[in-house]
Amino acid sequence: MDIDIFHNDVPAGTLIYSGGHETLTVPVPERSGKLELRFFVPILDIQGYWTPDLETPSAKLNWVIKITSAGQRNFPFMVFMNSSQINRLAFGLTDLIDDVAITAKMNQESCTFDVTAVVTLHPDTENFSLTLDDRAIPWTETLTVWRETLNLPVPEFPSGAWQPVFCTWYAVHAAVTQDWVEKNAELAASLGFGTFIIDDGWCFDEMKRVSPQTIGSWYEWIGDWKLSSRKFPDYTTHRRRIRELGLNYIFWVAPFLVGDKSAFLSQFPGCCNSAYHEGRYTLDIRRSDAASAMLEKMKQTIREYELDGLKIDFLDEIAPNADRPAGRDTMKFIAALSAAIREVRADALIEYRQHYATPQMMAYATQFRAGDVPFDFIDNFYRIAQIRVSMGDHVPVHADPVYWHPRESVENIARHMIASLAGVPMLSMDLLKISEMEKKIISFWLGFYRKHLEVFRDGKWQLVYQQGSAGYVKVSGARETIVFLTDPERLKAATENAIRPVTVLNLTGEMLSIAGAVVKGPMGETGNVGAIPSGGCGTLE
Repeated sequence: MDIDIFHNDVPAGTLIYSGGHETLTVPVPERSGKLELRFFVPILDIQGYWTPDLETPSAKLNWVIKITSAGQRNFPFMVFMNSSQINRLAFGLTDLIDDVAITAKMNQESCTFDVTAVVTLHPDTENFSLTLDDRAIPWTETLTVWRETLNLPVPEFPSGAWQPVFCTWYAVHAAVTQDWVEKNAELAASLGFGTFIIDDGWCFDEMKRVSPQTIGSWYEWIGDWKLSSRKFPDYTTHRRRIRELGLNYIFWVAPFLVGDKSAFLSQFPGCCNSAYHEGRYTLDIRRSDAASAMLEKMKQTIREYELDGLKIDFLDEIAPNADRPAGRDTMKFIAALSAAIREVRADALIEYRQHYATPQMMAYATQFRAGDVPFDFIDNFYRIAQIRVSMGDHVPVHADPVYWHPRESVENIARHMIASLAGVPMLSMDLLKISEMEKKIISFWLGFYRKHLEVFRDGKWQLVYQQGSAGYVKVSGARETIVFLTDPERLKAATENAIRPVTVLNLTGEMLSIAGAVVKGPMGETGNVGAIPSGGCGTLE
């Protein structure tokens, strides 16, 4: 296969791909304008594809497939596969920072996808590599191989990044108060949580919940990052009480958002470069005075409120754009942001979200959380798996907070908890209002997570997909295997040749039969040997 290189639409060379796994160096002739790679992929035994912004592989061949990336959102990778989830061609760039646009257009006449990868060059852009792989292996393995070419070491993440998390968001939104937090924190600690996140709402006085009536101006006070004394009238005593519970304490921040009513916007007029949206604008990080002031506010937040870390939201708000690139400047801000936080607290916990949970970001955060999926445990499971496929093993991948209807069934509540265990479990229910039954389910599954933390943290994860969904996820350690099963037809495949003991967590809506398995029900109660109920688990010794 020939890969033609164009610099500002002028031919600049050709690379030759001979098949198998190859990493080709792409020379950068001049660090200005655009560099474009063009090649053709025969549509032979291709029935699906995956890009980093997809939770599961597409089971449809679209006329046009696109992925845009920069350091703060997604990464430049695409893989075509057949219906058995076997790779047909995967390709990825090692330039993770510059704004990149990859497009594959279906060409009926030539029976190909005509692929273009456009890299917007910057004075700091260096020669990079293009990795191609057409080996008949599970498509998920092509990402493992591609990541090896990046030469990005997996950091030693702090132990707190692996602790179960309670988050205030779905439970109370911005109607948060000191008293509510302290009472919920006490219950959270007793149930087995190790981290408590105060989400959006701590830094303005208005008590409100998200609704069609409030969302239009929701972020109008964001940007000053000062604690609401109305909601937290005695923060010094409050912080001491939380510390005595042994919980890590984290606040939500969004450094790129500047509210329409914030003092920050008045202090730095013209500091934003976006239209009004839901009460706020987006900070122009190339406005150096405003960017420096925002970095100082982040340092001040963690210092003044004696926090153990920050949940950093909306870093993907500056979208990749090959025509108006900001990737390099955005990454400089993000690097400076993490450095500023760690200057105050070297072991700070730093949470990033789904779209910027990428290999490039591992150096700047300690945990990577699935996107918002209230009520939907299957999508939560898929999103956790998506981050694992993207980032690899030994990375703290956090579930989106588990949240269910107050009248949800025992089985489905347990399935919510099981799905969250594919990552680090997180929950956002008002613990003052839930039943004893719900507490039993939460306590049992958090206990299961803690008991098996070693394999979750240090084991090898295998993610097995089918068209449009994930069939099962399996993690194997030296002494045990744990299987998360969503498709009952995959039970045999998921358990055969597994390191014993093997424990199957039943995310399906059906009873699973495994002869001889020791069974626990949704609340941890002993079940009938060999019959694993929906929301339960079974172990073969």
